[in-house]
Amino acid sequence: MASFQNIKKQLLPLIKGLPIIIVIFIISIFIAKKIIQYTPTMYLSIAKIKLDNQKYGASNNLLYEDFDVFTSENKIETEAELLGSHLLIKKALEKVSFDIAINRVGNLRNTSLYQNSPVVIEHRFIDSELFDVPFKLTVLNEELTLEYEHNGLIVVEAGKLNSAFNLNGNQLTINKNDSLIKLKNLELNGQYSFLIYSEEGLINKVKEQLDVKAIDKEMSVLRVVFKDQVPRKTADFNNALCETYIEDYISTKSYAANKTVEFIDLKLEEIGKDLTRAEQELESYKMKNDVVNTRQETETGLRQLSNLKIQLVNTEMNEKAILELEEYIKNGNYFEETAINFGFGDLLMTELVKKMKLWNDEKQDLLIKYKEGSDQINAVNNKIEEVKRYIKEAIKSNKKEIITKRAKLEAELKILSNQFEDIPTREKDLQILEREFRLQESVYNFLSQKRIEAFIASSSSTSFHRIIQPAYAPKLPASPNKTLITFVCGLLGLIIAIAFVYLRQFARAKVMDKSDLERNSQLPIAGIIRNVKTDIGREYITLSKSLLLKNVIQPNQVIVVASSLAQEGKTISVESLAIALRSLGYKICLIDFDNINYDLSASFHKTKDFTTVTTKDFNENGLVLTTKNETALLEENYWLFETKLNELKACYDFVIIDTSPTATSITPIQLMKLADLNLYSVKANSTPISYVSNADLLEDEYELKNIQLLLTNAHKASNYSGNLIGSRFETQEKNKGIINRIKQYINYYLIA
Repeated sequence: MASFQNIKKQLLPLIKGLPIIIVIFIISIFIAKKIIQYTPTMYLSIAKIKLDNQKYGASNNLLYEDFDVFTSENKIETEAELLGSHLLIKKALEKVSFDIAINRVGNLRNTSLYQNSPVVIEHRFIDSELFDVPFKLTVLNEELTLEYEHNGLIVVEAGKLNSAFNLNGNQLTINKNDSLIKLKNLELNGQYSFLIYSEEGLINKVKEQLDVKAIDKEMSVLRVVFKDQVPRKTADFNNALCETYIEDYISTKSYAANKTVEFIDLKLEEIGKDLTRAEQELESYKMKNDVVNTRQETETGLRQLSNLKIQLVNTEMNEKAILELEEYIKNGNYFEETAINFGFGDLLMTELVKKMKLWNDEKQDLLIKYKEGSDQINAVNNKIEEVKRYIKEAIKSNKKEIITKRAKLEAELKILSNQFEDIPTREKDLQILEREFRLQESVYNFLSQKRIEAFIASSSSTSFHRIIQPAYAPKLPASPNKTLITFVCGLLGLIIAIAFVYLRQFARAKVMDKSDLERNSQLPIAGIIRNVKTDIGREYITLSKSLLLKNVIQPNQVIVVASSLAQEGKTISVESLAIALRSLGYKICLIDFDNINYDLSASFHKTKDFTTVTTKDFNENGLVLTTKNETALLEENYWLFETKLNELKACYDFVIIDTSPTATSITPIQLMKLADLNLYSVKANSTPISYVSNADLLEDEYELKNIQLLLTNAHKASNYSGNLIGSRFETQEKNKGIINRIKQYINYYLIA
């Protein structure tokens, strides 16, 4: 609840300063209107270009995948920078007429005359200093007045239409645009300003008005924005720039492809010569070394070598067997002591050995019947010897044949083995020649393929970058943004107004509510009088009842109402409090010791002078006592004053005394020492906070008793205790129903 009361308190200065806020807000809206009125109107047009994506775009098609040969994948940011580059802007400006800017000078603003000028300007400048210089032109019928600044001096030239100005050797001609004047019924006379741009100056100006950005990093779409004061001008340049970008892309691609074809043709001629030389060297080497297929020849030779070695081994085995057989024949004792055992595989020799075995077996059989030396035995021995001689001759012949065969095999093996000694060298030389030939051949084939691709690219005028949205002349301006400017100015006006209200409140340092009194004084607060225009008496009746209920006042008491300064509601409080107490049935006597207040006699029975009043003058309807010099009375006849005051206390329930301000007179302090209750009046929104502590100082310094503060002119949203509750809450009987409850809260927040 306390925080809620604090919020309402903080809002009170805002409510009171509402007229100031409204005035400042209206001024800020007026300033916004003037800003909109005097700010040049800018239009912008938007064009969009779809960049080709080599991964998913049309160039990924098999028919076109190699068109952009020898190029790396372009990133979106690179293309955006290229589109806003000096080179493309220069090419685009060649398609539009931006080099001369003509304006018609008006009272409030200048109007650009793009393609709508009644005059045509031609120039032949030798001096570069005349470029980017503003010229002022006045046309009156056929007479011209030209004004410009050159070398820090203002130069004024007079001339005529369709006649050249000679500006120190530089020619400038102002021609009349008759066709356009008749077509659109334009006014020729008037004041103009024009500017002849240099190439660099025009490009820099265009770059300031141009903005090229990617719509999104993941989308290969560029957004081209150009702004200018002329709608048609924005669309013309935007379209010219986009077309220049596409044309530059095609021309650059074709130029690169043509250069590539020329380069490949030169290289193909060189590589062709090298390839022919490599072919001839390889052919000569093969013919010289009888090389058909080195690998196959090597495999065949190895197989032949292996067969010869096998044959040599078999021959050596046969030689060994024949030698064993020869030794066996020489030793004798055939088939008796030692059995024949040889590996010689000749069939004839085998048959002879078998026959010897048979004759030998027959001899053994005959020896049983005959003796050694008999004719039968000799005949068998002769046959054995004959076979033996034949075997020896056969052994000799076979031995000679085997030796010859072995020698032949060894010679062939030697020749065949020598054949493989130079194989590594031949293979190395052959591989070098073949590698050189394959290298030249592969380069030649690669260049031939790339030549075909580059030739296709050079012959194609297709661009895979597309203008998906051309620029159109805008109908509505982009700036100034009327809504935004009005909103910002209005918001700033509100902020400034609210800040001013609170700063003003802080700078004034006035008492605003009950809390200000509690922070700056230790005295109790008797009550709060709200600032209500009607029924002010009810406020004092409430105050009177509150004082009576708290036993702050009782009958037969003197009440002194004082204040630090004049005009703090002290006199009104005296009269209103007296009327309130009288309405409650109490007899009241007023004593007016403030000479500067208004007449208090209107609400009471009669007025008497305090120094001459007697008990006969006392009246139940009330009495007002005044004096012309209260200071002299208290200083010279203080005992008389105190005596009469006691008589009044005995006759009246309450004697209420109105005093002079304590800051200007000592008299109120004398009266306050005699009073039973001292009400120290403080006026909200009027009394400086620094004066609140005066009552505490008086209490301490003069030992005054029973001083309480009375806050007057408090905000009407306060209650009699000083808490902000909202002064327009209705009674519970009237607050029934949702609509009434809504009204209740609206009234509450609007006022409190």
